[in-house]
Amino acid sequence: MPLGSARYDANDRDSLLIDSPSRALERFFAFLARELAPSHRRVVEAARNAAKSTVTTGLAATMQIIGPFGPLFAFRIGQPGISLGLFEGALAIACAAAMQAAIVPITGELLDYPGLIMAFLFVVFATVAYLLWSNPRLFLILALVAVGTITTVYVGIFEPGQIGWGSTYTFDGILVATLVMVVFDTLIWPSPAEPRLLESIAADLERIRGRFRLVGKRYLDPFADPLPAPQITSILARNLALLKSVEEHTKPAPRRLASLLRAVMTAEHVYLEVERLAVLADEPVSDRVRQHYREELELALQALERALTATTEEILAGLDGRQNSAKSISDMRVTIRSLSELATQATAASDEFTPSGLSNFLGFVDGLEAIGNLLESRERPPGGATAAEEAGVEADVEPHSFIDPAAFRFSIKLGAAITLGLLVGLTTQRADLQTILWSTIVAGQPNQYGAVVRKTLLRLTGCIVGGLAALAAMIVVSQNFDSLPPYLVVIFAVTVFATYVSQSSEWLGYAGIQAGITFLICYVGLAPASDVYKPLWRFWGIVLGVLTTGFVFLFLWPEYARDKLIERLNRLLRTTLAFAREVAQGRTTEGRIVAVEQRISADLLDVLNMADQARLEGRTGIANSVAGVEAAATLIRIAYRFEILARGRLSRSEAVLPKTLLERRIAIEEACCSSLAYRLEKLGRTESSGQTVPSTTAPLSPPTDLEFMIEEFAAAGALESADWPPDTRRGFVAQLECYHRLQILLAQLDAQLSQIEPCKERTP
Repeated sequence: MPLGSARYDANDRDSLLIDSPSRALERFFAFLARELAPSHRRVVEAARNAAKSTVTTGLAATMQIIGPFGPLFAFRIGQPGISLGLFEGALAIACAAAMQAAIVPITGELLDYPGLIMAFLFVVFATVAYLLWSNPRLFLILALVAVGTITTVYVGIFEPGQIGWGSTYTFDGILVATLVMVVFDTLIWPSPAEPRLLESIAADLERIRGRFRLVGKRYLDPFADPLPAPQITSILARNLALLKSVEEHTKPAPRRLASLLRAVMTAEHVYLEVERLAVLADEPVSDRVRQHYREELELALQALERALTATTEEILAGLDGRQNSAKSISDMRVTIRSLSELATQATAASDEFTPSGLSNFLGFVDGLEAIGNLLESRERPPGGATAAEEAGVEADVEPHSFIDPAAFRFSIKLGAAITLGLLVGLTTQRADLQTILWSTIVAGQPNQYGAVVRKTLLRLTGCIVGGLAALAAMIVVSQNFDSLPPYLVVIFAVTVFATYVSQSSEWLGYAGIQAGITFLICYVGLAPASDVYKPLWRFWGIVLGVLTTGFVFLFLWPEYARDKLIERLNRLLRTTLAFAREVAQGRTTEGRIVAVEQRISADLLDVLNMADQARLEGRTGIANSVAGVEAAATLIRIAYRFEILARGRLSRSEAVLPKTLLERRIAIEEACCSSLAYRLEKLGRTESSGQTVPSTTAPLSPPTDLEFMIEEFAAAGALESADWPPDTRRGFVAQLECYHRLQILLAQLDAQLSQIEPCKERTP
């Protein structure tokens, strides 16, 4: 299923360690070229965030607001993908006002009791972290408001007489930054989520079209170059997040919302169908069938490619109508119908072809027909899952506890990092080192596991880049200009660059954000002055904050991505098993299928994120990452096969099957479920820190011999199929293909899961 963003190839990363310096440098520059590849949306978003940061800086300088916290707030909260609406803005201002009003008297009571200051700080940030664990956007806003308030305590410790002014400047900075962001996001330069969603869907379809062209070429010419490995992504998870943002901020009409959801689901299903065709194109079967119908296949492939192009253009145009793509869709419909009729004839003349070749051909035609149906104006309804169905999926997969263990662990670590950062700052007796707290809250984000060393190094790299940029600005600008415009120009230039880099993948994005933050903290607070001593202390505070956060997250209650990978893979397997059991028991509905699809997409995204972070966690992390990604891809294919079976049930194409065949079908599907349950139990025994997990139930038996059961089912169907109508015969062949494919996929899954090693080591 999407990962739309460019990723640094694993082989490239690993080979940097063993290649010659010149080769490594070449690969590094290739990596930068991929990560920093320009796009219109990326440039626009970078300019937009830089404009917000620059305007905030200009207003703060004009209003004589001392300190860089306002521009810092605008830069970090204004990152692409975050739009500050009226609700978020009002919440930030209200919280800042309440906290600043309360912090001055509280500080007066706590100054004589250093231990209480530490405890107070720990409780505040641990509470914020726990309550906002599941909402990273609000976490960042309120955590920065809280850290701005805590800096008032920091100022009060060293300069008690300035605590009132310090509180005022902090609140004024937050107020100005919030108002600027709300005005930009709602009036001056809004960045609505709907165009981003449509561009994302169109880009996904364009990539799918390129993949589809390669698949068609490979199928017609088995001696062509093998297909490249699929870029395993989670299209549905990313696009549904954008769709949720559209629903929250623009409140579209129900018909418009249904159209957007239909486009999202169409892209997802077309992607799955193309990957299904890719498997069939690579199968080593006889070439006789495909060559016999080569001309018809070429026409169908060309018609579908034109329809994909027309659909992409229609989405980019805003989904206002399909009149521009009507001809392409009509031509495709006629071509696909002709090919479908040929497939029916091939089924009737099955004695002329080998069973494997016929099954492969029928499966390929079925996939082309499915893509054609998705691209027609009469697509299947998006079938938004009801709340009850979604809740049912959650209940089947994972029970919820009263206290979220992951949120609790994160809250403890963040509270400890903030407290330790304050302690480090107090020992130096420098008020400028309040930047330790700012840096800690930016670095200590939720839902980040493992690779702490790599992330810390990236942030330190960003610190160096941002510090050098601030030093250059002081030398070139501050010493030669004493007016505001040149000062704002350099602010805009640096924040544009930092925001542009921050839109890269996590292999580079951390450095971009940290570079912008470091530059603003070191330079903006001084206005156009050229004194380098305060910036040096602030820079040192940023470095100490990054190191403190890395130390706490690495050694206090450490959590590793390689452990989380096994946990997330376990969850994906549980979701797939729950869905498979529903299909076997005949309990599926259209809405239930959509709900499961969304859940599987979210689980897949978690697996891929953990696998990506696990690559830098030693030999075990690399091995588990490779095996985990392969196992996740196989599980997605297994789930999709069960979805095909479920849709066959819903179409009623099996109504005329005799009872004996229905019983055999149920037995095969239950055997597949038992096989999945057996593998789930084996995976569960590798979870945790390398120790065998005690099982509360008796061990499951090894899976049944599926091959024998499927052969019996095929033989029984061959005896009965003479009197069936064509639709039922084709449905039976498609079902048989699914069973054969499930047998192969389950064997692949077993091999992939066996490569996952328990995490016995606890080293960074």
